[in-house]
Amino acid sequence: MGPVRVLVVDDSAVVRDRLAALLSDLAGIEVVGTARDAPEGVAVARRVAPDAVVLDLRMPGGDGVAVLEDIKARAPATVVVMLTNYTSEGHRARCLAAGADHFLDKSTDLDRLADIFVDLALLSPQSGEDAPS
Repeated sequence: MGPVRVLVVDDSAVVRDRLAALLSDLAGIEVVGTARDAPEGVAVARRVAPDAVVLDLRMPGGDGVAVLEDIKARAPATVVVMLTNYTSEGHRARCLAAGADHFLDKSTDLDRLADIFVDLALLSPQSGEDAPS
């Protein structure tokens, strides 16, 4: 059993690096890849088969919803957290309808992101913890 394997997909190198550092500091989490645009996000997700993905909504080469749909079509159990500056109710509804597990605002929800991954690591069968009966 190992840590929860996470992919970070965002077009900003600063954001990618910050998210990877934040998540890598959490017990039970391993960042297994990063990607800078939609096509690379799809390719890396297919290659590393992450347990969870932090995904930006708007990126070069396509949008995060297309990446989300590809991930969920191949591995429906993958937890996808949309993390975006485009937080209108329309964007939220579109992401959740496409299968996003969480929809967070980049400017205000980083604490919630950490909490989601702490919970995921604690509840994951990969964490080595006994599952509740």
